[in-house]
Amino acid sequence: MKTNLKLTVFSVALIGAAVVPFAAAAPKVAETVVGPSRDGGLYVISQNEARVAYVGAKGTRTVVSVDGAEGPVLDELFNGAGGQPGAQLLLHNANAGGKFNGTPTAVIFSERGAHYAYIGRQGNEYVVIHDGKEVGRGPRNDLTLANLPLGLSPKGNFAFWGEQKIIEGRGQWRLIVNGKPETWTGHQDIKPVFSPDDQHYAYTFGTVADYRKRQLVVDGKVASYLGHTPQYTADSKLLLTIKSDGANVVFANGKPVVSAGLPVARVVPGPTGSHYAVILRKGTYNYEAVGTLYLDGKEIAGTDGALDISFSPDGKRYALRCSNPAAHSFFMIIDGKKGSEYTGVSEKVSWSPDSSKVLFPIVSSGRNFIVLNNTEEFPVQGVGSLTRDPIVFPATGSRYGFSSMENMSKQYLLIVDGKNVLPPGLSPNGDTFDFSADGSHWAMVAGPAGRSDYAGLLVDGALDQSLAIGSFAGSNWMNPTRNTNFLWSPDGKYLARMTRHADGSRPGLYINSALVYPSQMSVSRPFFSADSQHIYWQAAERFPDRGPPYYITYVDGVALTKLSGDPFQSNMHAWVVDEAGVLTYVGVDGDVVKRFRVTPDSEMTVDKMVTHAAAAQAKAASEGAAAQAKAAQDKVEADAKAKADAATALEKRQADQAAAYAAKQQAAIDARNAKKLKLLNAQRAKKGLPPLGELPE
Repeated sequence: MKTNLKLTVFSVALIGAAVVPFAAAAPKVAETVVGPSRDGGLYVISQNEARVAYVGAKGTRTVVSVDGAEGPVLDELFNGAGGQPGAQLLLHNANAGGKFNGTPTAVIFSERGAHYAYIGRQGNEYVVIHDGKEVGRGPRNDLTLANLPLGLSPKGNFAFWGEQKIIEGRGQWRLIVNGKPETWTGHQDIKPVFSPDDQHYAYTFGTVADYRKRQLVVDGKVASYLGHTPQYTADSKLLLTIKSDGANVVFANGKPVVSAGLPVARVVPGPTGSHYAVILRKGTYNYEAVGTLYLDGKEIAGTDGALDISFSPDGKRYALRCSNPAAHSFFMIIDGKKGSEYTGVSEKVSWSPDSSKVLFPIVSSGRNFIVLNNTEEFPVQGVGSLTRDPIVFPATGSRYGFSSMENMSKQYLLIVDGKNVLPPGLSPNGDTFDFSADGSHWAMVAGPAGRSDYAGLLVDGALDQSLAIGSFAGSNWMNPTRNTNFLWSPDGKYLARMTRHADGSRPGLYINSALVYPSQMSVSRPFFSADSQHIYWQAAERFPDRGPPYYITYVDGVALTKLSGDPFQSNMHAWVVDEAGVLTYVGVDGDVVKRFRVTPDSEMTVDKMVTHAAAAQAKAASEGAAAQAKAAQDKVEADAKAKADAATALEKRQADQAAAYAAKQQAAIDARNAKKLKLLNAQRAKKGLPPLGELPE
C-alpha cells in the first residue's frame, strides 16, 4: 500500500456550499490506502487514533494490513477472515489493550492505538504478530483461544496468550508473554494486571497439583510470598496484594502493611503517587460487617462503618461512604469529618476537576437530595441526565451544575454553582446541559414548563430565542459531544450549532451568531481543536452525478475530501482529532478505503473563518441590495419611458385622426368645387367661351 501526500482542496465552484473562498487556507491531507471497498473483507478500527486494520484474502490465504502495511501471509487468521469479491464490507471496533468487549476481535489495539497484535496459523503452527513482527510461535494444537485469548496490555508493551496440555487426564494452562512461556497452572482463569506505566504485570494462579492453592507471578517469576487480587499504585511503584489464608494481610511489594482478623473488604489505589486505601472488616454488629479505613497502611480513627472510598482527582482528599448498622443509616466522611446520617447514600461520588468540591446523591425520609461537601443539601426530584453522570463539571476548575425536574408537580431546577439559575416558566433539558472545557460558559436547551417543545437556548442564564433549536446529525455515540444541539470550543469563546433564524430563514452551521456554512442538509462530527483555533465537521451535499448525497469534510470552512457514505461514517472511532489538532478519519473513496490525516493551515483559524464568512455574507447582502436598488431604478425609468411612449402614441393618434378628418373635409370641398367647375365650363361652352382650369375667385 502507498501513502500519498497531496492537497485535495475542492474549489468553491465544485462544492457549491463552501462559504470560505480563502485561497491561502490549504490544509494538508495525507491519504493512505488501507484496503479495497468492494471485495468484502473485515476492517478493524482502533479505539483511538483511528488506526485501521484490513483482513483480506490473498489467493486462498489471508493477510492483515495495518494502516496499509501488509503483514505475513497466513493460512488462517483467528477471529477473522478475508472476504470475497462483491461481498459486504464488515467493520468491527477493536478490543482495546487490557479490555474486551465480549468477543475477541481479529486484531487488537492498545488503548491509544499505538500498538496492535493478532494471531493466526501457518501450517501446523500458530504465529503471533505484535506491531508487525513475529513474537511467538508454537504448535497449533497447544493454543487455547477459548480460555486464554490473545491480549495486549493497555499501552501495548505486552502481548500475551495461552497454551494448554493434558497430562494423565489433567489439564494444564500457561501464559505466554511477549513470546516467553510462564509457569504451568492448574486452571485456565489467568488474568494479568499491568502497572500504569505498562512496564510490569502480575497475576495469581492455582498450582497444577492443587488449583485451589494460589501463587503469585510478578513479571514472569513466581513470587516468594502469597497474595491475590494484585493491583498497582498510580506511580507503578507498589504492587498491592491480599493474603486471605489464615491471617488477613495486605502486602505492598511483598511486605505486610495492613493485617486484621477479619477479611479485607477493599483495596483501592489512589489516583496519584503510591497512595492506597484499605477497608478492613474489623468487627460485626448484628452479623453485619463493620469496616475501618486505613490510608497508606495507617488506621484512620473514627472511620468505623467504612464501606467504600472515592479519592479526589489530585489524590489529596477522600470521601468515605459509611454505614451505621445500629440505626440502619448511612453517612459520608470527607477528609476525616463526618457528615449527617441519611436513609441512603449513593455510591456515586462526583469530584470537581480541581478536587475542591465533592457531590453525591442521598435519600432522607423518602426525599432526594444532592449534597455538596457534607455542608449544603439541595432538594431534587429526578436528577436530569440520560447519557452520563448527572453532576456536570467542566474539564477544569471547580464549577458544577445539575438539573432536576418533576412534571407532575411542575418543580424544575437548574443548579449552577449552588444557585438555581432556571428562569421562571421554563423546564430544563438536563441531558443537554454542558460547560465549556475551561468552565467560562455554560448552555442548556430549555422548554416551556410542562411541555415537550423548545423555548430556546439558555446561555449563562440568559434565554436566547434569536435562533431556533437545531441539532447535528447522528447520535451521541456518533458525535462525541454531550448532546447534538450545540458544541462549545474548549476556551468557551465559540458556540457551534446547526440552527436557523426564528422565521426559518438562513439555515446552516452557526458559530455564535454568525452563519459560517449555509445548508439545509445534515452536518455531523463537529469538533474543535484543543486550542480552540480550528473546527472540523462533515456535511451532506448533493451533486448532479447521483441522487444520494456525498459527505464533504471541512476544516475551518475549507472543503477537503468527498466520500460516498460508508460504515466508517457512523463509527465514533473513525474520526479523531488529536491534541495537536490533526484530524484522522477513515472512509470509502471509490474502490478503496483510505485513512486521511489532515493538518489544518495555521493561517486559517475559526476567527478568520467567521470573519471571512461574515465578509462574504455582507458582500452578498450589499450586492443584493445594490441589485434591488438598480432593479427599482430600472423599473422607475421603464415606467417613465412607457408613460412617455404612451403619451407620444396618443398625440400621434390624435394628430392622425385630425389629419384624416381634415383630409376628408378637403376632399368633400374639392368634390363640390369640381362639380361647380364642370357646370361653369358647360355654360361657357354654350357661349363659345374657353373652359376654365379652376373656379374663379
